[in-house]
Amino acid sequence: MSVIKSGYCKNVSSQDHSSKNKNIKSEDKLFLQKYIEMLKYEGRNIPKHVSEEHFQELFELPTKSMRIRFLNYLYERELAKRENKARKEEKKKLYKMQFEEKQNKMTKHIEYGLWKNSIFIKARKSDITAMHNNRLSNAMKFNQPLVIDLDFYDHMKRKEIYSLANQLKLCIVHNRLRLEPFNIMMCNVDFNCHKFQIFSNKIMPSVLQPHFPMIITSKSYLELFPKEKLIYLTPDARQEMETFNCDSVYIIGGILDEGRTSPLSLAKAKRENIKTEKFPLDKYHIFRRSKSLDINVVVDILSDIQKDGDWEKACENIPRRLLQTADKTPLHPNKMIRF
Repeated sequence: MSVIKSGYCKNVSSQDHSSKNKNIKSEDKLFLQKYIEMLKYEGRNIPKHVSEEHFQELFELPTKSMRIRFLNYLYERELAKRENKARKEEKKKLYKMQFEEKQNKMTKHIEYGLWKNSIFIKARKSDITAMHNNRLSNAMKFNQPLVIDLDFYDHMKRKEIYSLANQLKLCIVHNRLRLEPFNIMMCNVDFNCHKFQIFSNKIMPSVLQPHFPMIITSKSYLELFPKEKLIYLTPDARQEMETFNCDSVYIIGGILDEGRTSPLSLAKAKRENIKTEKFPLDKYHIFRRSKSLDINVVVDILSDIQKDGDWEKACENIPRRLLQTADKTPLHPNKMIRF
């Protein structure tokens, strides 16, 4: 598939592909194994299993502190997986005990309700999933498109890739539960990129299946839609979004802006001569730090604005940890409030 990439990430992309082709040598891997054993004796948090891919990334890290932080990150992930597995096993045992208790109850009369005699057909999980996927299939034909630009892989680290994947999972789940979901499209996808393979295979494997009702393409949104209909949503834009335009195609940058000083999404929109807008968040809340929101939160706000047009209600989707505002009352834009 042909991939359209903007000029500011071509150099980084070539470095990423060149480093991907280099495999770790056996002596380097042996050195890292001895290094990990030494850290274990020092009492560091070290995972039990380190994959070949993690050995490669560990070898490419330049400093000792970065390697220790990366191993600690793998240890925390491994610990969370073990705890999650144990929690699932406990739930499974409890479910089995409750099922056996209800099966052993002998009743002489017809009883209606859950786990009893019922005149209704049980709605299985596969049926509910098919219903939600049918909504997404109809959205691909008739509903308003919403573009997520995945042209920023080269500017993100491994942890940020995992965070982005979790945000997109929540975005897809929330969208398919709505009565009128968006036609979500992922554009500028580099299917051969090493980071995208991590993103798709380990986090969202079902999305790339041919039966999943969502468009994922390597084409640019400039090839799919007229430029005059495109609006790039970025917190660094000057113009505020007043109302939801049903004829426009909104674009969300697939990048984690937290902790970044350079406005990458705004720079790309200006380079492509696309109109930019931002949410009028200052009229309703005071933020603690950055006004950059997760992708799933942005999609939830757009959905509420499309449905009701009420910004105060839509801003309730913002996590309270990001806000300094003590209540839900809208703030006057020109009035200073002390806390």
